[in-house]
Amino acid sequence: MTVQFLGAVFLRVSNLEESMRFYSDVLGLELRDVEQWENGRGANYIIGESSPGLTLIETKDDLHILKQPAFNLFCNDVLSIYDRLKSQGYKVGQVNKWSSVLNDHIDFDVYDPDGNAINLIEWHRKNN
Repeated sequence: MTVQFLGAVFLRVSNLEESMRFYSDVLGLELRDVEQWENGRGANYIIGESSPGLTLIETKDDLHILKQPAFNLFCNDVLSIYDRLKSQGYKVGQVNKWSSVLNDHIDFDVYDPDGNAINLIEWHRKNN
């Protein structure tokens, strides 16, 4: 067996409707559908054509809040997003600017209604 790609990221939330408002209205993700399962519900998001999906799983047990992000979302103009979220009263972490061998990065964490850290990042290729 050879792994081909990452299919989806699953995130536990306590209130699906409240979380859907955050991920749809605040972060601007596209909701594909909401599924009813035998033991709960899940909201499936499309992030991009070649990106893994994001599924929010409503649960009352074992929420496991992510204090460190398990994934990041690439954004354009991340500093404007930071300013907008902060001015609207959302909990955000500090802005980080850093470089790797190939790219210059700007990122910060924003926290969903349950307190899960979601990293928003922008990077640009260095001019070598």
